[in-house]
Amino acid sequence: MQSFRLFRLLATGVFALAILNGCKKSETYPPLPDAVYIIANAITGPGSTASTAITNSASGKVSVSPAVGRVYVNTMKTADVTITYTLSGTAVAGVNYTAPNPMSITIPAGQWWADIKIPVINAALASNKTIVITLATATNNIQLGLGADRTYKTFTYTLTN
Repeated sequence: MQSFRLFRLLATGVFALAILNGCKKSETYPPLPDAVYIIANAITGPGSTASTAITNSASGKVSVSPAVGRVYVNTMKTADVTITYTLSGTAVAGVNYTAPNPMSITIPAGQWWADIKIPVINAALASNKTIVITLATATNNIQLGLGADRTYKTFTYTLTN
């Protein structure tokens, strides 16, 4: 029994040493790329069953204005980040919504996000219409979208009656 305890103690010590030895201060890791992305607000459930759904689409009634897409930076910035965007989709500017002028948004230094707000015109629809927001450029050499496939650089807002 004593030898088993001694073996267990030695094995634990060797394991702990291996873990500590695997983490070296001198190792360098590639920096996280600077990126901006657009999504709907995160939806979080109550209590211990909470879950977060992150999506690049949302919908709203034409009687509720504005249509909103939230643009985030993935790392805190010390300078403002200005993002330009384009609008497309089946909704028509001047009929279903008022296009912002200019079509840009600034995330102030020290903030994580800013909202693109598109005023919706309260008029009945024959069918649902979409407003597609596509991120076009960002200042300070920041990439659009996340990951290798640059997901979350477009956002679809569906207008309903």
